[in-house]
Amino acid sequence: MSLFKELLRYILRNIHWFVISTIVTVFTTYINVYIPTLSGQAVREILVMGNYGMLQWLVIQILVLTGASGILSIIRSASYGYFTQKAVFDIRNDVFKSIQRQSFGFFDKMKTGQLMSRATTDVERIRGFLGFQLRMLIDSLFLLGGVITSMIIIHRDLSLLAFAIVPVLLLVNILFGKKIRPIMQTARDHYGTLTSVLWENITGIRVVRSFAREEYEEQKFNKPNTDYFKKMKEAVKTQTVYQPLQSFIFGLATISIFWAGGIQIIQNQFTIDQLFVFSTYLSMLMRPIGMLGMILSGYQTMAAAAERVFEIINAVPEIRDKPNAITLPPIKGHVVFENVSFGYDKDKLILNNINIEAKPGETVALLGPTGSGKSTIIRLLPRFYDVTSGRILVDGYDIRDVKVESLRKQIGIVSQETFLFNMTVKENIAYGVPNATMEDVQRVAKIAKAHDFIMTFPKGYDTVIGERGLTLSGGQQQRIAIARALLTDPRILILDDSTSSVDVDTEYEIQQALSALLKNRTTFVITQRLSTIRNADKIIVLDDGKIVEEGDHETLMAKKGAYYKIYETLYEAQKEVLKPQSERSNSRNRKREES
Repeated sequence: MSLFKELLRYILRNIHWFVISTIVTVFTTYINVYIPTLSGQAVREILVMGNYGMLQWLVIQILVLTGASGILSIIRSASYGYFTQKAVFDIRNDVFKSIQRQSFGFFDKMKTGQLMSRATTDVERIRGFLGFQLRMLIDSLFLLGGVITSMIIIHRDLSLLAFAIVPVLLLVNILFGKKIRPIMQTARDHYGTLTSVLWENITGIRVVRSFAREEYEEQKFNKPNTDYFKKMKEAVKTQTVYQPLQSFIFGLATISIFWAGGIQIIQNQFTIDQLFVFSTYLSMLMRPIGMLGMILSGYQTMAAAAERVFEIINAVPEIRDKPNAITLPPIKGHVVFENVSFGYDKDKLILNNINIEAKPGETVALLGPTGSGKSTIIRLLPRFYDVTSGRILVDGYDIRDVKVESLRKQIGIVSQETFLFNMTVKENIAYGVPNATMEDVQRVAKIAKAHDFIMTFPKGYDTVIGERGLTLSGGQQQRIAIARALLTDPRILILDDSTSSVDVDTEYEIQQALSALLKNRTTFVITQRLSTIRNADKIIVLDDGKIVEEGDHETLMAKKGAYYKIYETLYEAQKEVLKPQSERSNSRNRKREES
C-alpha cells in the first residue's frame, strides 16, 4: 500500500491528463462493447431472417463506430502518453534532487553503479508500468464492467458458467505474482551490482590496461552478469508455466460455453445470433483477465524497481539544516575545533578529542601518516559529516546551527583528487560563481598559474576539456581547480595536497602567487611538500586520530619529536629539489635588490 501511495503522489500531480484519458476510455469502452451487438443483429437479420437490405446499414454503423473508437483511442493515447512521461519526468527529477541533497555518508554506503541503475533503468521500469500495464488495467476494468453487464443481459445462466472460471484465473495470476516478485527483486539487485562493476571498469580503464588486468575484469564482470542471467532465466521459466496455463483454462471455458449454448439452441431456448454475440463477449472477457497475468508481472517488476527508486527519493540526508538554522554572515575565518571526536562508524572513532584553533589569516598545516585523520578533519569543517562529539566553531558559530549552504559558500576547497566537468575551461573555473566575468576568471587563472597553458588550447577558455578533465595533465587539472576555488573568494581555504601533481617550478610559482592571497584567509593545508609546511603559521602533527605535536616549524624542530622525524624523512626525499628552489628564491631576491 505504501508503494501505491508513493505512485499516487505523481499521478495526482498530473491528474488532469489522467482524468481526460480515463473519460475517453469510458466512451471507447462503450463503443467497443456495443459493436458486438450490431454484429449480432447482422447475423440475425442476414443469416437467420434473410433480410439482406439491412446489411449496408449495419455495416455503415459498425464502420462509423469503429472510426469514432479509433479517433478516441488517438486522444486517449496522446493524453495518457503525456501523463506517463510527465509523471516519470517528475520521478526522475526527484531522484536527482534527492541525490544532490544526500550527505557524504550516503555515498559511502551506496555504490555508484547502484545509484546509476536506480536513477535510470529502475525509473524506466516505472515508466513501462505506468505507460502500459496501468493503462491496460484501467482499460480492462472498464471493459470487464461493460462486458459482464452485457453478458448477464443476454443469458444469466451462461454468464454464471463463464464467470465461474474467473476466480480460477485470478488465483493463477495471484500465485504467479507471489512467485515472480522476489525473483525480480533479486534480479534488480544483481543488475545494480553489474552496473557498479561496469562503471568502475570504465572509469578505471587506464589502470586496467596499465596492469594488463583485462581478463581479470572480464571474470569479475561475468559473476554479476551470470547471477542476473540466472534470475531472469528463472523468471522466464515461471512465465512459461503460468501463461500457457491461463490459455488452457480459457480454452476450457470457451468449449464449455459452446457446449451449453449449443444444447440450448437445439432446445430452442437460445438463438445462433445470441450465441455469436455471447461468445464474442466471452472472448472480450477473457482478454483482460488474461492480460491480468501480464499486468501483475509488470507490476511485480515495477514494484521491485520502484522500491529501490523511492528508497532514494525518501532518503533523509544525515547532514541537513536545523529548523531554526541561521544564515552564516560574512566571516573573518576564526576556526575552533573544540574536543572533537568522530568516526565514520560511530563504534570506531577516527578522531579523538581534537582541539585546534586557527585565527583569521593563519595557515595551518596538517601532518601525519596515512590514516592519522588529516583528511577527516578537513571534511568536518565544511560539514560533510557531523562530529560524533564536541563542536566546530567558525567565528563563534557552531557550524551545526547555521545553514549548510551559507557555510560552504565561504569555504574554498582544492582536493588531491581533482574533478573537472565536461564543460569549457571558463565554465569549470566559474562553477561556483556562474555569473563571473571573463576578467575575473582570467585573474584567478593567472594567480593559479593556469592562464598561460589555457591560452595554448585551440579555443582558449572556451575549450571543452573532456569528461573528468582527462584531456589535461594532473598539474593542469589542479591549477584549474585552484582557480575555481579562488574565484569564490573564500574566507577559509582548504588545500588537500593540492600541488601534488605539479612540478617543483610550478609549485613554487603557485606558492608565490598564493602567498599574498592567503594573508587574509584562514587556510588548512595537507601536503608533503616541506616548502609549504615550513611557511605555515601552525603545524598540527597527528597520529592515530590524536594530536601529538603542535607549533610552528622552529618550535617543533627544536623538540626533536614526531615532527622532527617526519621532517628529516621528507627532507631526504626532497633535498634535491629544495636546494634549487632556495637558490631560485635567493637569485630573485638579489635581482630585486639590484634593481
